[in-house]
Amino acid sequence: MFVIGLTGGIGSGKSTVSRWLSEHGIPIIDADRTVHELYDAPETIAAITAAFGHGIVTDGGLINRRALGSIVFTDDLALKQLERILHPLVRRDMLKQQETIALAGHKVCIWDVPLLFEAGFYEHMDEIWVVWVPAMMQKQRVMKRDALTLEEVELRMQAQFSLDEKRKKADVVIDNSGNWLQTEVQLRKEMERIFREHDL
Repeated sequence: MFVIGLTGGIGSGKSTVSRWLSEHGIPIIDADRTVHELYDAPETIAAITAAFGHGIVTDGGLINRRALGSIVFTDDLALKQLERILHPLVRRDMLKQQETIALAGHKVCIWDVPLLFEAGFYEHMDEIWVVWVPAMMQKQRVMKRDALTLEEVELRMQAQFSLDEKRKKADVVIDNSGNWLQTEVQLRKEMERIFREHDL
């Protein structure tokens, strides 16, 4: 199976690219969805509670993500501790999903991972795609979409590698700074290349 790692940054349009690929028959393994589901798993709840205490557990025994977020997003060490718990679980779960997709007969799948480089998931990829836009466009898109100030957007962007850094590490750069038709032309071309080169 040919595995593509798809990443980008906030406001780059990665989710739109991922949705287009899914609509064109490519199975997507979504890291954000996987994390969301893992938060409700007993194994994850136990590990997070052991690290952060019972104050972040709801009366129903689930993780209070707002309470956890207020801890980890103001403390780098706490965030790294949470990532050390979550990343191995997410990786394991995504590899299982990939196995299921391969058994179903698919020849290509995509790992949609915002922190592909930061979490080290790129090791599992045959090819890495970065959805790129210039930094100023990225900031303007997020400010408009999320009604944030420039300072708030820049703070969020600092939590990820910059798109220009990611671009240097990519096998394929999808330039999403033009109109959608221009992006779609790039996506069609790259998918045709993969199917041709790998005889899929």
